[in-house]
Amino acid sequence: MSVLQSFTDRTVFQSLRSTTLTITGSACTIGGLVADVLQPIAPFASYLFGMSALAFVLLFILYRRGNEDLLGGVAFTGLAAGVFGLIVLFQSGEGAEETGFIAVAVPGIAELQSRLGIIDAKLDGIAEDTLSLRESAARLEGSSAQVLRTLEEMRENFASGGVIDNPRSPEDYYHNARLQELGGDYAAAQRSYIIYFRSDLPLLDPHLRFLAFLKVQEGTAGARETYTTLMTGKEDGMPAYVRLLLLEAPQRVLALENHAEQHPDFAPVYYHLSEDVSARRLGFQTLADKRAERRYLQQFQAVDEAGGLLKYMIDQSLVEQWRNDASARLQALNALGDGTLENPLSLSFAANNAGYTAQVTIAEPALEVLWNVQGSTEPRSTGDSGVINPQTGKPAPNLFFNLPAGQPDTTIDVRYRDLRGNLQGPYSVEFKGKKQSEDANQRVLEATNTSWVSFRDYDGKRLLYFTHLMSYRGSIEKIQYGLNAAQPHRNFRFPPWRKPGLAPIDAKTPVHITVPRSTRYVTVQLTYKNGEKSAVQRFNYPG
Repeated sequence: MSVLQSFTDRTVFQSLRSTTLTITGSACTIGGLVADVLQPIAPFASYLFGMSALAFVLLFILYRRGNEDLLGGVAFTGLAAGVFGLIVLFQSGEGAEETGFIAVAVPGIAELQSRLGIIDAKLDGIAEDTLSLRESAARLEGSSAQVLRTLEEMRENFASGGVIDNPRSPEDYYHNARLQELGGDYAAAQRSYIIYFRSDLPLLDPHLRFLAFLKVQEGTAGARETYTTLMTGKEDGMPAYVRLLLLEAPQRVLALENHAEQHPDFAPVYYHLSEDVSARRLGFQTLADKRAERRYLQQFQAVDEAGGLLKYMIDQSLVEQWRNDASARLQALNALGDGTLENPLSLSFAANNAGYTAQVTIAEPALEVLWNVQGSTEPRSTGDSGVINPQTGKPAPNLFFNLPAGQPDTTIDVRYRDLRGNLQGPYSVEFKGKKQSEDANQRVLEATNTSWVSFRDYDGKRLLYFTHLMSYRGSIEKIQYGLNAAQPHRNFRFPPWRKPGLAPIDAKTPVHITVPRSTRYVTVQLTYKNGEKSAVQRFNYPG
């Protein structure tokens, strides 16, 4: 039977008389009005609506499952939910949410609320909450100020005067520890360090000084064990960070990098990372090490400028030492230039009748060179030269590879293994056969500028030969010469060559001209196809 059918059934109505719907409705209405008046203290009407609606749903489900005697409860909770729901709806109007809709409609009710202290109670609660927030903020501000005062006092008192007879504050104990350490009283120094660490101040250099002190006394392994034992139970803060510095190199670098990701405003981590890839730590550096060192030093300086160093340090001399060291190392690295650090590999091509020879230039020693035409072949090694590289003690790789004469324009990827065996690259270089040939021919001509022309006396004539230039005319736009003249002003005409590689010389290729026997010297200047002009070269008659 549906609910609607139940309510329209006469027998049902008769069964509901015992629930006294009139009394129930009146009670709910009165309760809702009282809840509305008490709205300034808490949203009682909303609470009552929620509870009655939940009860209605539960009773209705049970009733539908055959519990016919629960119909009265269903009707009661349904009526209550309806009444309280209407009151909540009325309270959603403007101004009614705080004081209730009756107080908005009837001014006398608002006055009654004030007399009963309902509004005052709410205001008192707000005032108490506000006061509590202010007190919490004041405590936080006081704690921060105390830390700052302590740090300033420590800096002012640190290393001033002799050993303090009756140390009271953390700076007193750290002050004594440093002086006792310098004075050779190591037992007293260790006691002073341990008492200082009870303060748990967020300062790094006391931990670093203590760690260095332990290494001198007990060695690296002993220092690691002693420090770890003394800091047992301190899993956060500076002890946790210093424990990372005690790890072995590979794990230490990974741990510090993870710490830098989680605490990007902590400058010391970048300085310690830069040390791990520095020449003084590694002995020798690859370019990858130098790139990493420069990146860490730049991050260290940036975070330091933002205030991420000084607030963790007490000893100003150590701060200046780090800053000066970082500046000097970064200056040396910047002197290498971005070209060397970021793109240490280049290719140059020499054209020949068989194709092209690619010459590989790398700004650091390599263990192996690999290359491939992008997207078409797998990387292949150039092999080793059979010559031992004195820097590596291993065979040096071949620094060249060959391309066929018909190689179309493409992109070539080159990789190499550095001295640590890490693969660097790929470094991509565009190959354009015609341009590479022109560039290669131009480089050859510039390197052989004393052989451009030659004199020969033959059959009573004085001949001037341009044979060398004709072989490399693929890169030449114009040849000018001058006889007994400081400036070339005549043109030597020749058939152009627009294909890659060396230009062939056949019967149609002019290779010489006849000049007057009075010619004592000739000057020559080339204009290349890229628009550049060579320097003027002078060639004297050898006789």
